[in-house]
Amino acid sequence: LAFNFNVQQKFIHIYMILKKTVNNHHNYRNLGCASFNVVPGLCCGESIRVASRWLPFYSTNMSIKEVEVTFILTSAFAGFESAFISGSHDLLGKWNPSAGLPMVKDTIEENKWYIQIMLPVGEKIQYRFFSAISEPRTSLANPRHFITHYEGSSHPREIFLSDESETRIILCEFGEFEKQAFENSGWLTCQNEVLLTIDASMVRFMHPQKLHHVHLKVGAFRTMSSYDPQFSVEENTYDDFQESCWPSWYSHFKSHDCAFKENRNEMLSITPRDIWIFKAQFFTTDESIFKVEFFSISDEEGDSPVVEQIGTAIVLTSALQNYRGSIKLPICDVKNKVVGSFVAELLIIKPITDIKQTLECGFTEVKKKHNRTMNIGHRGVGQSCAKPCTLPENTIASFKAATLSGADFVEFDVQMTKDWLPVVYHDFFVKIWARKRPSNRTLNLNDHDDFSVQTIAVSDLTKDELDMLMMVDEQKFANRSDVQGNLIKDSEVDAELLPFPLLIQVLQHQSLPSCVGFMIEVKYPQKLKCGCSELYENYTERNAYVDVIVTDVLKNAHQRKIIFSSFDPDVCLMLKIKQNRYPVLFLTQGDNSRYEIYEDWRTWSSDTAVKFAFVHDLAGVAFHSEELLSNIAPYRRALKLNLATFVWGDDLDESRHREYFRNLHFDELIVMALFERFRREIGFACLLYVDQIVHNIFCVVICESMQIEKSNFTN
Repeated sequence: LAFNFNVQQKFIHIYMILKKTVNNHHNYRNLGCASFNVVPGLCCGESIRVASRWLPFYSTNMSIKEVEVTFILTSAFAGFESAFISGSHDLLGKWNPSAGLPMVKDTIEENKWYIQIMLPVGEKIQYRFFSAISEPRTSLANPRHFITHYEGSSHPREIFLSDESETRIILCEFGEFEKQAFENSGWLTCQNEVLLTIDASMVRFMHPQKLHHVHLKVGAFRTMSSYDPQFSVEENTYDDFQESCWPSWYSHFKSHDCAFKENRNEMLSITPRDIWIFKAQFFTTDESIFKVEFFSISDEEGDSPVVEQIGTAIVLTSALQNYRGSIKLPICDVKNKVVGSFVAELLIIKPITDIKQTLECGFTEVKKKHNRTMNIGHRGVGQSCAKPCTLPENTIASFKAATLSGADFVEFDVQMTKDWLPVVYHDFFVKIWARKRPSNRTLNLNDHDDFSVQTIAVSDLTKDELDMLMMVDEQKFANRSDVQGNLIKDSEVDAELLPFPLLIQVLQHQSLPSCVGFMIEVKYPQKLKCGCSELYENYTERNAYVDVIVTDVLKNAHQRKIIFSSFDPDVCLMLKIKQNRYPVLFLTQGDNSRYEIYEDWRTWSSDTAVKFAFVHDLAGVAFHSEELLSNIAPYRRALKLNLATFVWGDDLDESRHREYFRNLHFDELIVMALFERFRREIGFACLLYVDQIVHNIFCVVICESMQIEKSNFTN
């Protein structure tokens, strides 16, 4: 931590008063504060910091026998990181990361951290270590830090102190537990993460012919002002108001060595094909900036390289209104003359505030079951809208059928209604069979001449409006001799067959055994390369959208295995860093001939998907089968990077393709053909009816089946 001289003097003053006050006591716990001791090899100032950090918060119970325990942790943290311990006992913060105890760094062995605590005997105490970055100007009464790494093993470390124990020294290696490595990156607790992407092909200079070997330097800074509630105007000088350097990381995405590295303010060589990603975490984004500098380095023979600054640009993270977007910025030289421009892609990820996540539960790894490839039921038992199936997709009945067929997981799609309730449904639109009511006569539902198929977005309907929809028997409806008579009331249909179940209902449904996991695909519309969009522009902001879904899962999944996934790269990043329990997969269409190509370059190929998952510490990739059947190389790269490998696609309907991927030892197959015994010759279409939703239009919502000709509905 960064303490100035005046603050240190205050600590020493407090320490001397306490020492004098407790001179006749056995130890500090009689004062109602946690005890501490000076560890050999540490300077007095280090122990004073620990004491001052503990005093306001922790106490012990005099009626319980206690033992002095010294934890010694070995880890090569970055210079701006500090070690902390958290656990099940009150003194350890009850798993609350913000109440974790800071450890003291050894002044001789820089990779060693210490802490001494009086812990009660006869009680099993669990604990984990984590590293964090602390707010240097925070108040002592309200410290702030955010987690950079933590031990994510499924079972925490344990200690049990017997009556015979006098003192204990526990040696630990960070992330090494039970001969396995369990080091996970942190999640957002009270801070925001900002990602800055610079595509070098979008950097332009006025006179590029005069430049030699262009280099880039990016630094993250935070400016302090009186707007910061933790900042004291009286106790700080003018210099404290100026920008201060802040920890950041960078990734050279197109290079072989693309993992994030600590940004040490070095100059980075750029070529037109380069893509650089910089990230930093700030307690507030209002006054956080990236300073981007460009340099030209001449390589004249016989002389040392000459470094010339081309210009500088400032990226304000507060410039974005929806936390994501592109900003074109000028590059200005020292005389404030514009010498070029570049495009900055910004993404701001905010923490979930509705639920407090702790360190009690570990991170769930994606593992094979009994060393075999696992099976995932695609939308339950298959696509009822595209292929014959006796049960409608994405319904509780379909999920039950998949579990009875031996599925290890069931996969389903989640999106948001107009009133912000996550529902299980695949398409962004529902099709409606509608005709405007004539003004001069009464509507006859059996007169079909003026009816046509229209679409309406699920996000434009509330859950109540979706529940107004009524199912229709497909075979009778196809005849259309008596539309009104063929409507099936909800009371006549098993509730488990109804579409649009709430995510909470699926998570809480007792008929779905907890041993079966859920693979939850978070739907989010993207722009297509052709210029169109899957839904419409200005869709719900990603942070708020993901927060609602993740909160529902964290509150209701309990012990069930959960895997998050999405085709949207930024949604994947948010799913990963907003929570600390469940793995996230990047779904990719890869290079294919069946689907429209997204505008986002990160979705264009399986190779790029593998790099994206690796760089951002995702659990793995769900590949599309088409590209892998012609080029298996992306799968092999994923294996080398220790990524989980899933595969999906219509090709898996053929047993030879399923066998091919199983022999390659994929982790999981997302399949439909496994459940053929639930299918019949005649397809199932979920035909729905709603009365007067908008403008006196009667609607029948149609989910198409292969058995019904589209022309039947448009004649």
